[in-house]
Amino acid sequence: MNDQKLYYTIDEVRKLIYANGVSKSTLHNMINSGDIPSRRLMKRVFVPRWWVDKEIAIATHAPQEVN
Repeated sequence: MNDQKLYYTIDEVRKLIYANGVSKSTLHNMINSGDIPSRRLMKRVFVPRWWVDKEIAIATHAPQEVN
């Protein structure tokens, strides 16, 4: 089994993609509108790694294979 994360928390997405430049409420609004895919587990929200990887590739213009 691969040890990489399959999902990220909202705080991790803020740090990895937006360098904390976007508020949690903005991210929640983006999730609720469908702009960011997510999975909910009770009250917690998780964003899939494939989406995070895709956004990082777009931001860095690094050609990566996205599953």
